[in-house]
Amino acid sequence: MSQKKTKFNIVDIIVILILVAGVVFVGVRMLGDRNPADAINDNKTYQVTFRADCVPEDVAAALVQGSACEDLDRTMDLGELTGFTTGESVTYTTDRDGEWVSYAKPGHVSVTLVCELSASETPTGLRLGKYMLNVGRELGICCGMVQLQAVICDIAPAE
Repeated sequence: MSQKKTKFNIVDIIVILILVAGVVFVGVRMLGDRNPADAINDNKTYQVTFRADCVPEDVAAALVQGSACEDLDRTMDLGELTGFTTGESVTYTTDRDGEWVSYAKPGHVSVTLVCELSASETPTGLRLGKYMLNVGRELGICCGMVQLQAVICDIAPAE
């Protein structure tokens, strides 16, 4: 009985290398979306404060504490509305001399929203999945049935 010897040639080796490279590429792509910062910094609870300077009074009156909040552009979960305050609206325009002046717009108020959410901290803000929240970022927010445009003015660990 004779044994059959298998010979590898250069084409076989190249095919095997291409297959291994393909498996490695697919593995890296599937696991590559994970951020090393997320693995180190487990999610913690934070309070994010938003401010909207000129909101119609009837829209502000429709805010309900405990409402779920999300970013309108990315449908990113912004947690729960834990508190809000209203104050005099602030609107800016120029006077006849071209100087900026602020005034209160009738029928409007400023709104400060506080949302409590779970996120991981980074050196520049918070990471929610693929998205970042930073002080100064403006976003469209939906809290319950209320939609408004607001700016993040504070990020702090929840008490």
